[in-house]
Parts: sequence; structure tokens; C-alpha cells
Amino acid sequence: WWLESRKQWYQRRVRAREVVVWTSVEHEKKEAVQEWAKEIAGASTGMAPGFTTLLGGLPKPASIIRYVPFFYPKKNVEIKINGTPFQSAEDFSTESTDLSIPEQTQDSPISEGPHSYRLEELAFLRSGDKGDTANLGIICRHPSLFNILDDRISSKDVQEHFQYLGPQLKVTKFKLEGSCAFNFVLENALG
Repeated sequence: WWLESRKQWYQRRVRAREVVVWTSVEHEKKEAVQEWAKEIAGASTGMAPGFTTLLGGLPKPASIIRYVPFFYPKKNVEIKINGTPFQSAEDFSTESTDLSIPEQTQDSPISEGPHSYRLEELAFLRSGDKGDTANLGIICRHPSLFNILDDRISSKDVQEHFQYLGPQLKVTKFKLEGSCAFNFVLENALG
């Protein structure tokens, strides 16, 4: 009686009789969490009418990842560069090291051939947006493809491909030669 009278008092003030319960379980053994999942599953069919779950099926155990920073002495870390142990900055000489950008041309690129490729087979593709500007990143899977893709993909090509975004679209191509990549900036693309 007391609980029901409190509920009626609360219902008059708030006009709600719904409760949302989120539960989580943590145990060092996965099997224990799986057993809990089996037990709680019955609640979805045996509890009050209207009980629903946001996820389909039984809950599934997942690892709990925690950020635990700690200090590890640098002297205990073995550093290798190209398989050669690296002890200190004095061991690294810039005189004998070639710091130039790798060659990105192919001696005799094939302009046409019997095969066709999708762009994602030749390059990694990334996209993003900020405000009404979108960008499309194209990163060659091999440096020899840089000049070929540079010849084949222009700002005009990208603009034509995205013409459905409207006549206000402006596409600018940026070459990132050291990374064998391109960035296309699509201004006024998102309205």
C-alpha cells in the first residue's frame, strides 16, 4: 500500500510510470558473465509488460579496457631501425643516410590495357567534413601508382563525379608527393 501511494503521489507530480534500468557486470572469468547473461535473458520475457532491450539477443561479454599509464625505463627498451640495434642519437649518422623522397615514377607506365581496376584496388580512400566542406583523401597503395593516378584523377573529374551536389561545388586538388597521396577539397559540398 505504501509503495502504491508513493507511486500515485509521484505520478501526479511527474506523470510518468516508466523506469529504465541499465545493468553491467564485471568478473574476472568470462564464463561467470555468460552465466549472468543467461539468467538476465528471462527478464525480457518474464518482467513487466513493455520490457524491452536495446540490443537483440543475449548480452555478450566484452573486455573492459582501462587506461593505466605507467613509467617504463627507456634503458629497458630495445630499439631497432631496419633490424640494426639503435643505442643512442650518436649512433645515427645523417651523412650515410638517404633522406630523399622515394622515386614515384614508373619507367614506362601502361596508359591502356585489357584490365580495369576500381580506385580502392589502387589506393586507400579516406573522407571527412568540416562545416559545408568535405574532403576526399586518396593514398596510393604503391609509389609507382602516384603519377598514373595523378594523370587520371583531376579536380574536374571529381567535380563531375559529384555534380549532383550542385553547381556551387568547387573542387581543389592538392598533391602530397612525399606521401604518394592526393587530397581533394570539396567546398560547398554539404549545403
